[in-house]
Amino acid sequence: MRKAFWCSEGPMSSEFDRQNLISIFVLEASDGLDALTKALHPSDGGIPSPQELTDQYIIAHRICGAAALYGFSGVAQLAEHMETLLEQVTPTPMAQWDQTVDLMRNITQSLQGIVRAIGQDGAEDVEAVARCWTLIKQREEVISNATASLSSVTTANENYVLPELDAEILSYFIPEAQEYLSTIDELILALRSKRDAEDSIYRLFRAAHTLKGSAYTVGYQVIGDVVRPMEDYMVEVHEKRFSLSPDVLDLMAKAAELIRLILQREPTNLPKLQQDIPLLLNRLTLMSEGTATQPPPATHSYGTQMPSSHSVQSEPVVNLEAPIAHLSDWYVIPDLDPEVLSYFIPEAQEYLELLEANLLRLDRDPHNQELINQLFRSAHTLKGSAYTVGFQSIGDLVHHIEDFMGAVRDGSLRVLPGHTDLILRAIDVVRVLMRRDLTNVDDTRHRFDAARTELRRLDQGIANETAPAHALHDTTSSTITNQSESDESHRQEEGLPNEKSGEEREVIRVSYVRLERLMNLVGELVIGRGRLEQRLRVLEQLSQQVLTFKSRLLDSVQSFSDKHTFTYQEAPSSSTTPAGQSIPAFSDFGNLELDKYDDFNILARRIGEVTADITESMSQLDESIQRAHDEMSQLQQLTLVMRDEIAHARMVPIGTPFTRFRRAVREIARASNKEVSLVTSGEQTEVDTGIVERLVDPLVHLVRNAVYHGIEPAADRIAKGKPAVGTVYLHAAHRGNSVIIEVEDDGAGLDLGKIRAKAGKMGGAQLRHVQTMSDTDVLQLIFMPGFSTADKVGDQAGRGVGLDVVKQVVEGMNGHIDVESEPGIGTKFTLHLPLTLLIATALLVRVGTEKYAIPLASIQEVTMPTPFSMREEGNRTVLQINEQMIEIHSLHNILRRQPGVVDWTMPVVIVRTAGTTMGLAVDELLGRQEIVIKRLGSLRPLEHSCFGGATIDPEGRVVLVLDPNRLTTRELKESVAHNLFFKTTPLSKQSPPQEQLSNEPQEARLLLIDDSLSIRKFVGRMLELAGYPFDTAVDGEDGLRKASTTNYRMILTDLEMPKLNGFEVIQALRSRPETRQTPVVVMTTRARDKHRQMAINLGANSYIAKPVEERMLLQEVARWLGKAPVLRK
Repeated sequence: MRKAFWCSEGPMSSEFDRQNLISIFVLEASDGLDALTKALHPSDGGIPSPQELTDQYIIAHRICGAAALYGFSGVAQLAEHMETLLEQVTPTPMAQWDQTVDLMRNITQSLQGIVRAIGQDGAEDVEAVARCWTLIKQREEVISNATASLSSVTTANENYVLPELDAEILSYFIPEAQEYLSTIDELILALRSKRDAEDSIYRLFRAAHTLKGSAYTVGYQVIGDVVRPMEDYMVEVHEKRFSLSPDVLDLMAKAAELIRLILQREPTNLPKLQQDIPLLLNRLTLMSEGTATQPPPATHSYGTQMPSSHSVQSEPVVNLEAPIAHLSDWYVIPDLDPEVLSYFIPEAQEYLELLEANLLRLDRDPHNQELINQLFRSAHTLKGSAYTVGFQSIGDLVHHIEDFMGAVRDGSLRVLPGHTDLILRAIDVVRVLMRRDLTNVDDTRHRFDAARTELRRLDQGIANETAPAHALHDTTSSTITNQSESDESHRQEEGLPNEKSGEEREVIRVSYVRLERLMNLVGELVIGRGRLEQRLRVLEQLSQQVLTFKSRLLDSVQSFSDKHTFTYQEAPSSSTTPAGQSIPAFSDFGNLELDKYDDFNILARRIGEVTADITESMSQLDESIQRAHDEMSQLQQLTLVMRDEIAHARMVPIGTPFTRFRRAVREIARASNKEVSLVTSGEQTEVDTGIVERLVDPLVHLVRNAVYHGIEPAADRIAKGKPAVGTVYLHAAHRGNSVIIEVEDDGAGLDLGKIRAKAGKMGGAQLRHVQTMSDTDVLQLIFMPGFSTADKVGDQAGRGVGLDVVKQVVEGMNGHIDVESEPGIGTKFTLHLPLTLLIATALLVRVGTEKYAIPLASIQEVTMPTPFSMREEGNRTVLQINEQMIEIHSLHNILRRQPGVVDWTMPVVIVRTAGTTMGLAVDELLGRQEIVIKRLGSLRPLEHSCFGGATIDPEGRVVLVLDPNRLTTRELKESVAHNLFFKTTPLSKQSPPQEQLSNEPQEARLLLIDDSLSIRKFVGRMLELAGYPFDTAVDGEDGLRKASTTNYRMILTDLEMPKLNGFEVIQALRSRPETRQTPVVVMTTRARDKHRQMAINLGANSYIAKPVEERMLLQEVARWLGKAPVLRK
């Protein structure tokens, strides 16, 4: 026991702000009491188990300690008592548990009121504390008396709890009993929420009655004794002598749990069962005799309106046909386990789509018995699934559909005009229920009630042709009694297999979110593989550099070895021989008779050996790199296979939502008084599930447009020699790495004149020349926001919201939409979409110093123009490819908003855009690469740009992904607004002005000469970060060789270098006409005036002392080359 400490006077010092401290205490205590309230009131409305309250004493202990610290002794003492009760939850007898929980609930509620008063007044409500203690004493006395009355109950006998029964009997009784217990649980849950009271009460009675009879029949007396009081009580409820209270339902639920524990037949449970069974039997007996304590039934009891000759109690009765106000939020949107919803929602959607599709087919063929059977089976399965997971509202609604289809199947009813529409509306309500929109509960409740009212009309038709209500109850009871046999008979008469096929058994349901994560991981693997490939390429380059350096080393070693490996030393003279040292015997040999080696000879030989070792190591390194390349190729193949497999797992047939399109055609045709049929093909074409989800609404809109705008009325079609029934074609197919979806109609086609007239009225600079536009360009006007050719505004058309949104959605998935129309023949919309939205293959290009990616799906071809294939037409530059003239734009100009030149030497990427093609001139093609496209999110600068996403290249840099569809809209218009010009320039005239040259990074190349590798790396890093391209030379001779072959705009050189020093380099540079005017800057540690003056006299332009300061170096470079075009980070 943890005892609190008390203080007669508040321990708070006057130096503290009392009010702030009280606020802290009130906040802390309120949070703790809220947590206790939640633990004592489970979400299912029942009584928490002792195990659920095991750790709650900690909260009471904290409140007790805090209250004592702040001087609130009344709260502290109540919290301490609460702590004691919570510490003793485990040993609390079962007979006392419900009343103990009720006592703790009251204490918690009282404490909440007292704490609130402290927050308002700063002091305890002494009277409230006293009232709480009075309540505690009264309740504890009642609990003590109840315990005393039960003290005479003996412990149950072992043979009574676990009787010896035949194993064969147990093999069929236990599953049957568990089935009935599940039914009892479901019915108690329904009665808790006051739903289906009339039916649920009778079914609960039948379940208890049958379970009792089965238990007594097989000799399981203890189970029969437990269930018998439940049966007796339900008879009294049925006869209106008793009512159902939450406490009674809790007791029945405990009885069901106890029976489950008995059915486990575990010897370890025997002591607990021997103690709990007598207590529970005593309470059940009191309940069945009507002497158990029950709360007032006025507002919390349940009754029924079953016909009875007995008197009815005065309390209000809740029945199945309760008004809408009694549809609780929990009933409309139940609080279900997310894991349960994760498998129920997809399954329910499948059954709803199947119901919808078969209903539409039944509407055309109302006597098709196979369709009727399928509808009944789908409704039956969906209803059962909904009830199983606890989604009572869906189960109740689908139950009506099942009953109606069952009556149609049995021949009791016929499907009449309007029945299909009624059921389809109910299916829509089921979809609304599955969305579980907590912000719109009232609207959902009204829609549910309206659908339920309509479905009752179908039930009335059934009731008129079936037996009286009591017969229905008998049928229901027999269904419960023989549930397993009934299921089997259903399977046999409906032609369903008893076992699932092998293929079906191998199918599991995987969350879409999990597949999304897997696909993201594959994307990261693609990026990682690209980085690894980049590292291998760098390693290979380094290997080549080492081989180059080795070659130079070999040349030097060979030269050195030829000179010094075999040198013939002269015999030492007597004057050089140390005194007293004798000449060895082999000194008599001449130079030609015996090789003699000194240290120089040995060094030459050692260098040769080291060179041979380096050569062998480099050979092994080359082999390792080659093997790594081979393994990388295998990894690439595995990555591709894994990507394809996971992508295939995300694929769904695009025909899945086609049912909605059939319904949309049916509804819009009826609203516009037209006769239209929908013909579909390619339903099994598979695409990414993310694409299907985002594609449904655009396709529905296109289909509705085809019916409303395209298909003519029947009279007009007959007058034109067409069939009276119009046709809308919906076709899907794979084409390369894309999926093509076509929506075509055989209607009147688009009225180009009407489109031109409407566009002219809308105005705008881009529409001033609408009359001179080509037909292809005019067709693109229908995708403008707010554009509509409808004569009047209605529910179906005329609001100007539609095709622009369709285009945005399609382009948002890196696709594009084309439209073709022929007057009197019809209109066709073609959607080009990628198979997946995450991983794509793209062409990487360089524009200036930046790298961009263009999806291959958007590229028609890549070409290198010839001088004669490009020409100017007005203010446009066009490129002739075969017989087609394609307008060319400089991508640099479009992105940078700068005037520039389209050069015939630049590669051109021909891209497909909305309704046309265009060429993008880029600086360099960097090759094809798999990329992982990431969304740009809410980056405002890129929100309305021409970029559809971004990716990461193998070097870890962000590369923006171009969306060619956007290049033809906002970007080009802004380019025109900035007076961009495009001009072809012959090769012989490529001489941009000096000002322009200074801004081009590829022209601003300099040469860095230094024999120190560290200096070359250090200074080179400064230049690279500043954006200056450069080459390096390892000594003066290497520097002169490079300067003679490349036209450098600046040279940085050291003074002290092997072979040629800096003075010699300057002198040689100034002696050549090509480098006479090239700026030369000297970097050296020799900072004396003598060295500086010598360099200046020889022709150096500037002099920098080492160690080089970055700011000074960049200032000097900018002085001769101008400011760097891009500052790389």
